[in-house]
Amino acid sequence: MAEPDAGRGPSANTRRAQRLLMAGVAGGHAALLACIGAFAVVNGWSGALSAAIAGVVTIAFFTIGQAVQVVVADAPARRILIASLASYVLRVTVLGLLLALALDNADRIAWLDPVAVAATTIAVVIGWLAVELWIYSRMRIPVYDE
Repeated sequence: MAEPDAGRGPSANTRRAQRLLMAGVAGGHAALLACIGAFAVVNGWSGALSAAIAGVVTIAFFTIGQAVQVVVADAPARRILIASLASYVLRVTVLGLLLALALDNADRIAWLDPVAVAATTIAVVIGWLAVELWIYSRMRIPVYDE
């Protein structure tokens, strides 16, 4: 792994991880905005708000995971793996708690459109990953590309 550049800003590994984070955020937000617009037209404010909530939760899930990658970009592989897995377990646990809370209060959130929630979640994941993969495919990584 490359050593951090002392006094010259983040290392190459960190810059690559940051670039992937920004790409994912851009793709996720583009998909989210498209879904909010589509569900606003189809289902009104209920659909738009449902899409917005689902999209924000999905973007937060991915942003936290990618931010962990930025923080540990220069660490040894074993530490990166442990940080990634710990982050994933924590994020899934929080999502499980949110789901349990939603199921316990189903009557209070009856206005939530399940189609908008599911479709937006899927669209944001696809948007995030598509742009992230597109950017990754154009990166120059010295280990693979001399």
